Amino acid sequence: MSYTFDISDDTIWSPANSVARIFLGTVKTLSEEYRVPSGFGDDLMGMVEIDPLEFTDFVQRVLAERAQSLHLHKSMMLDGILPILIAMAFRGKLGVCARTPGESVYLEEVRARKLPMLAASDY
Repeated sequence: MSYTFDISDDTIWSPANSVARIFLGTVKTLSEEYRVPSGFGDDLMGMVEIDPLEFTDFVQRVLAERAQSLHLHKSMMLDGILPILIAMAFRGKLGVCARTPGESVYLEEVRARKLPMLAASDY
């Protein structure tokens, strides 16, 4: 059994239930911390619809926070979720882009990882 995270009719990620619940909890916390909507709709029995505009803004904000962070533990925690958010944005063909040199370096590092959730055509 797994969750589906969809943008319109496209499923961009389908993780196991426990992974999805941890992920959604972290997204909720970041959304509250940075006071920006995440774009993730309600959990409807394992199906979550994503608002692409809000989601793009959310990913950009988390990316900016990570790129400018000087706090080791904060950086480590954001490194746990931000690559997944970026990969989801890539899969959804959303316009997440670097606005600073630090963000550019981070995005290139994520692309270089070739995350399993991304097909080669998603890079």
